[in-house]
Amino acid sequence: MCGLLRGKTAERCCTIRHSCMPLPIRGIGKWLIAPKKLPTNIVSWHRLQSHNPHYRNRRYRNQCCHKASLGKSNHKGQISMSFTSALKNIFLHERYGRADAIPRHLIEQFTSTPRLAGLLPYVGWIPTERLFILDQGGFGKKEQFSIGFAIEIDPQTGATDEMEKILSSLFDSCMAKTGIQISLYASPDIAPMLKKQKDTVRVSELAGITTRRNEYYMGGTSKSLLANRVYWLRNFRCVISITLPLSPFEVGDVEEAIRTRESVRATLRSANLDGFDWTPDHLLDFVGDFFDHERVFCPEKRSELSLSYNPNQIIREQLSNREIASCVSDEGIRSCKSGGQETVMQFFSVRNYPKYSRLNHMSSVIGDPYQAALAMPCPFLITMGAVVQDYESARTYAQLKSARATQNAASYMARFQPDLQDRKRDWDAVLGAFDEGKGTLRMYHQICLLSTKADASRAEHAVRSVWRARGFDLSRDYYLQHQAFVASLPMTLGQPLQEDLVAFGRSYTKTLDNAVMTSPLIAEWKGTKTPLITLFGRRGQPMGFDLFDNTGGNYNFAVAALSGSGKSVFVNEMAYRYRAADAKVWIIDVGRSYKNLCELMGGEFIEFTDERDNTLCLNPFSMVRDINNDMEMLLPLLAEMASPREPLNNFCYTALASAIKQVWGVKGSDTTITDIYELLRIGKINESSDSETELMHMAVALEPYTKYGVYASYFEGPATIEFNNDFIVLELEELKSKRDLQAVVMQIIMYRITQEMYLDRSRRKIVIIDEAWDLMGSGSSGHFIEAGYRRARKYGGAFGTITQSVDDYYKTEATKATINNADWLFLLRQKPENIDRLGKEGKLTIDEWMKRQLSSITTDHGNYSEIFVHSPMGSGIGRLLLDPFSMMLFSTRAEDFERIKTMREQNNMTTEQAIEVLLNERIKNDRRKGTREDRRKMGLF
Repeated sequence: MCGLLRGKTAERCCTIRHSCMPLPIRGIGKWLIAPKKLPTNIVSWHRLQSHNPHYRNRRYRNQCCHKASLGKSNHKGQISMSFTSALKNIFLHERYGRADAIPRHLIEQFTSTPRLAGLLPYVGWIPTERLFILDQGGFGKKEQFSIGFAIEIDPQTGATDEMEKILSSLFDSCMAKTGIQISLYASPDIAPMLKKQKDTVRVSELAGITTRRNEYYMGGTSKSLLANRVYWLRNFRCVISITLPLSPFEVGDVEEAIRTRESVRATLRSANLDGFDWTPDHLLDFVGDFFDHERVFCPEKRSELSLSYNPNQIIREQLSNREIASCVSDEGIRSCKSGGQETVMQFFSVRNYPKYSRLNHMSSVIGDPYQAALAMPCPFLITMGAVVQDYESARTYAQLKSARATQNAASYMARFQPDLQDRKRDWDAVLGAFDEGKGTLRMYHQICLLSTKADASRAEHAVRSVWRARGFDLSRDYYLQHQAFVASLPMTLGQPLQEDLVAFGRSYTKTLDNAVMTSPLIAEWKGTKTPLITLFGRRGQPMGFDLFDNTGGNYNFAVAALSGSGKSVFVNEMAYRYRAADAKVWIIDVGRSYKNLCELMGGEFIEFTDERDNTLCLNPFSMVRDINNDMEMLLPLLAEMASPREPLNNFCYTALASAIKQVWGVKGSDTTITDIYELLRIGKINESSDSETELMHMAVALEPYTKYGVYASYFEGPATIEFNNDFIVLELEELKSKRDLQAVVMQIIMYRITQEMYLDRSRRKIVIIDEAWDLMGSGSSGHFIEAGYRRARKYGGAFGTITQSVDDYYKTEATKATINNADWLFLLRQKPENIDRLGKEGKLTIDEWMKRQLSSITTDHGNYSEIFVHSPMGSGIGRLLLDPFSMMLFSTRAEDFERIKTMREQNNMTTEQAIEVLLNERIKNDRRKGTREDRRKMGLF
């Protein structure tokens, strides 16, 4: 193999290839012990002959084995056997065997079963050029080498006209006879994403919650997480692979392959489909799922069954596993591992295509996002294969076919054969494609389903329903399972397979636009690079994101959700995730919605009481560190006190700023609101100026916040509020009847938090303001909010607001400022008129597709709540799925909280231990209820 990698001749490669090829004894299992009948089709013949000594010779294999397909193969040749050998085989094959032995001819046939990996073309790897060496695999009559490469990308969530035009050049840039495959794999391997999320946890006391959650999510990769409906968790992987008709042993051909790869990558980047080049490790990991199904259905064993590339062995041989037995049946290719369950790979191809399709329509072939019944109940692989044709030859052929179709359409028989007119239109469309310089290609679509034998029938019904809803007619690939299997996998569309597909009538002449519009490039949004908060798409795609991944804007967010849509659970999840990541979290609330979470997480609950019982001082001047920098927040704060209903005019605003500076220059941090009041009530800032009535009016408005007013206890003396805990809830329920004071207190808290953010810029800080429209005032609050949001961005902090309706964000200037300065928008269930409001205000582009998306958002109580995530990094609808432990942890039910609190205090339990006990009690109660219900149905009582 080393010689092959250094570019030796094809003959040397051929020698190494055969000498290194191990010949394991395969097929030992139940098919050997109790065979019902001998397989008779072509794929079974391959399996029965691969260890025949003569069969190892490629010429002998190609001459004889395909004839065993009983007329189904396109290969010619006959099986020759001498008359003497035939007589021996008939009369003497068991003469000297033991009485209880298995008949010798059965042993020979079953032990000569070929390996499935032998069908694949994967031979070697050129590391310096990052290219694969391919041969003809199980197809073709002679050794035929080619070059391949594969690029894995993240699927797009939609498509535009511009993207479709760009992708057309993907096929134009390749030479004739190039095989292009675009594969979309619904992989059950979500462990890497969950590991990345677990790595974000830095508070060890909270790591156990994440571990439980991840175990719950991993269970959803092999069975549905939702009762009575299909919902599997999966990671959609999209691979674009190219097989070039070039020799890996010619320097010029290798250089041409590199140029082609760079051209393909440039095209993908133009369509925002940038990805990475595959190495043999990527290839083995991807294809390995279709050989060892235990990797798919036993996620806990996947890490043990990982494959690593061995440069001293042919790549395809590294996929073989002697512990696995496989056989071909009408259902597909069945496999079984010692001690494991039997699994089936089923293969389907597209027989008829829809009359009209666009690229964004391909998002529905992985499951309908709006109809839960149209879902895929197993892992699957969709591959679109296209063979580039010589432009001039294809044009000449199209002209001839079009002329013939035109003639037939004008004939007398066209009256009785309406399809002749359709053929004419089709060939006219082909000629139109050539006139536009696009041309034609040979194309096929292959679907591979991977399921247990028990679920095979349900999987078949599902895939047919899903594709039929999109206008595709599927047919099962009977007797062509091996060909379909190879055609499904990346980087297999070399010239031998191309010829085989044409011979079997399984690839069709289509326009270049047809290939673009039916490429499986569309799936669900995967989120940002850091999966700190994880949602799951409607088709099961993990959607992880972090507010702080937005490098091009701010980290602020806005949440709008109708009552009962799951808003509290989502905010609890967000607060928990950021606290677990060692961020400092503040929650400002009205209604004690987060008191339970605060106590369960060991946080600090600060409650603002009536002024008669108040012990907290919020003097803002005690918080000032740099008067010049802090004026952008201090001035709007006092302006809100002086004019809570409407903004101050320019004169008053300027005069108030002068008053603050003048008093600060004398008293510094000992300044109080009373000092500002005393200066303004005389009507002038300095001795030389005239008395102004407007200044006196401001002094009157400030009086309630001075030592003479009813709110004196909040503002007289040095500030006493401290934020020493990492999780703080500030409750303003008692101030709800005093709206002006409530708005001022909320702004001072925000001011104090921004000062806290300044202390440690390296640590993340997040502030959550629930019922924001009710807490924020009018007047100059908008300026204050804008200043606070700007400062938070500078100090590595994020502000978030929560309301029950989008309309709430447009009630005041302050709330309007919060949504206008928030790059992240989270929408739960909304009223239709609220959706239209977002479009009118310019926050979202509301077209028919977006309106349908937002209108379809729903909440399934006890299972999930759906959230539309919109950000500069991407957007999508995700479902918040919680394990039973987290559901109990985030529960706002009073009885749950009291039970947990009682168990902690009386039994000296931790929060986790108390929740575990409660969950076990519920499980036992559910079992008792289930037993009684079963007995009732049986008529026992």
